[in-house]
Amino acid sequence: MSFYFFIFLFSQFAIAKPRLEVSPTCALMDVPLSIEVHELDPFQHATIKAEIVDDVGEKWNSWASFEADETGIIYVNAQNPIEGAYEEADGMGLFWTMKPTLNPFASFKKKGDFEVELKLFVQGETVDIKNVQRLRQSFEMVKIEVKEGGLVGSLFLPFSQAPLPVIIVLGGSNGGLSENRARLIASNGFAVLALGYFGLEGLPDNLENIPLEYFERAFEWLSQRDDILGNRVGIYGISRGAELALLIGCLFPEKVQAIVAALPSYVVFGGLSIERVPAWQYRGEPLIPDAPVPRCDLSYGKGQNPEDPLTISTSYLQGMQEFPEDYAAAEIPVEKLQASLLLISGGDDQMWPSTLFASKIMDRLKAKQSQITRIHLDYPLAGHLIHVPYLPVETVYYHPHGKLWFSMGGFPCENDLASRDSWLKLLHFFQIQLCK
Repeated sequence: MSFYFFIFLFSQFAIAKPRLEVSPTCALMDVPLSIEVHELDPFQHATIKAEIVDDVGEKWNSWASFEADETGIIYVNAQNPIEGAYEEADGMGLFWTMKPTLNPFASFKKKGDFEVELKLFVQGETVDIKNVQRLRQSFEMVKIEVKEGGLVGSLFLPFSQAPLPVIIVLGGSNGGLSENRARLIASNGFAVLALGYFGLEGLPDNLENIPLEYFERAFEWLSQRDDILGNRVGIYGISRGAELALLIGCLFPEKVQAIVAALPSYVVFGGLSIERVPAWQYRGEPLIPDAPVPRCDLSYGKGQNPEDPLTISTSYLQGMQEFPEDYAAAEIPVEKLQASLLLISGGDDQMWPSTLFASKIMDRLKAKQSQITRIHLDYPLAGHLIHVPYLPVETVYYHPHGKLWFSMGGFPCENDLASRDSWLKLLHFFQIQLCK
């Protein structure tokens, strides 16, 4: 017998090595994966571990163990783990359940694209490794820094031979730019302007007396660009940014065709200051009187550490009860909106009662006989952090301006499910409303 014949015989009887099969291995971060394990023995157990290192060197990981079927295959998307970081079948369970290994209260800090390492363990030994690329934006994307006319922002333009509808993304009370959301939305076929309004060079340091004329200039700037459809404008605002989005839509109704207000308020609240100052103004005056909020109890070090975070939704409820006339006067006149409206809220929101606030908006629209299209997506067990899906879920947050720890509320699995569902629906909403 020849040497090659022995090699052939050996290959026929060699034991196949268990392997991971992951698809796609490179995709936008809002694209779910299919994960399988092949070449196991029937009913054999195996463990998959996910790991990533963030921008500040914090290592995040999660794991889950599974039992193969009678053919030696594990279908992660369809099987419940037998143990691990999550309980029910979920192809992305290893991603949203990742936890920091050093600081249990670290925030996930990863600005750009990132790589997740998936390791397959059988009987305690590593038998396969797959690296998965998660992209913040599509490859054919242009970023334009905006620093003109007093505006500060970033414009993201996907490749297109025709002018595109545009979405303005407004962050919340942490200030700065919401570039990660903007990149991802732009990758779904929109021009997107991440627009700052405080907390950046050239803008106010704090959320106080923000001039709404600033956003009027943004509309004018967008309308002058040949690559943008200036008459197809949407706004996506989160938390205080949602409050702002509603105000802009009421003040400049003809400029906006669609608004997504995530975790919104139904009234105008004051600025982030020890003293009571307006958050917003127009022509040098407060547009609407702000609603008072009773001060939080900071005794015994409340909010000074993540183990004892502040829960401030009760303060807003207390304010509604104690100052009903002030809250009535501070209501945002949403009947002035001409834009279609999508509201997103969490029933366990511990920052403010966003479900109640969103319901108040819907009630006022009905009472005022508004004819606009309006949708309220409520997630009863989710909290204040409903955002881009498949990212590590946090339930406490250190506020960079308040310098305190806050409870966000919600159960991690419910926050992730709310993020998945609302993300798909807000993209569809903008497509329907802006791409007519």
